[in-house]
Amino acid sequence: MNSNWLDFLSFQGATFLENDKIQFSEANKSLTSALYPIPQLSILKITGSDSLTFLQGQLTCNVKDLKEDNSFFAAFCNAKGRTISTLLIFKQAESFFLVLPTALKTKVQKKLQMYILRSDVQLIDANDDYCISGLQGSTEQLNDINLPIDDFARANELIKLPNVGYLMIATVENSIKHWSEYLKKGVFFQSSSVWNYLAISAGLAWLDDDSSEIYIPQMLNLDKLGGISFDKGCYTGQEVIARTHYLGKAKRGLFIAECAANVIFEDANINNNQGESVAKVIKSENFMDKQRLLIVMSMAVNEGNSPFEKEIKIIA
Repeated sequence: MNSNWLDFLSFQGATFLENDKIQFSEANKSLTSALYPIPQLSILKITGSDSLTFLQGQLTCNVKDLKEDNSFFAAFCNAKGRTISTLLIFKQAESFFLVLPTALKTKVQKKLQMYILRSDVQLIDANDDYCISGLQGSTEQLNDINLPIDDFARANELIKLPNVGYLMIATVENSIKHWSEYLKKGVFFQSSSVWNYLAISAGLAWLDDDSSEIYIPQMLNLDKLGGISFDKGCYTGQEVIARTHYLGKAKRGLFIAECAANVIFEDANINNNQGESVAKVIKSENFMDKQRLLIVMSMAVNEGNSPFEKEIKIIA
């Protein structure tokens, strides 16, 4: 991240922890009015005259449908249709921006680079030029801003995320300016781990090294979030993804679950009463005394055929 941005956050009382986490000692306790630094997400900028054609052949969404006022939560997959990384893509002028997990940025950049060949496409690590923040606030606090209304709509450097809030993607200078203005309005800061909790609660599956190249996009609900186009033509992994769509739904799906904060899962496995693994934890985060989980499991398990070994409640 940019040193000026880090200095600004430090001045606000931020502590920088391992695993891409930023904590505030005097964080706002509200989950409805807050600013969140999000170091767990990074940005790749794609430029060049062939960038549209290139991305159209790599991502699950229809990149040709991107305007400057919308975005897609999509996937970059391998040839077997397994999701290498989930990502948020948007367009600005003639450039495209991929917002993706920091843990997978280098992997995605290397794999995309392999497909460029002689195309006029440049992949640029834009982390030093742009900052990613989360924003929540009441209408009264943000009443001077033209907020995007629809899910994944984009306006004024904000992208509306379903059931979470807004993702702010701005230059370092603008990010510092926006944060300073919001703080004056009474929108306080909150630790980055709380944004993880909110994203999990909204069912947004940001993958990491452990979950990369395991799940097809439908298992991550990307079809329900509008991140898969089934009529745009070929892209990497398209055959498997399309076959799953046209021959029947995926046998496994994404669910939001909750349990006590102190529950630990060995190797991300959730077992049934017979000790058999019936679900995998993709993401988990604690807030107060609760732990929210994103899990992938068989639809049959959700129908009650195989109760969990531990006290786990399926929320959605």
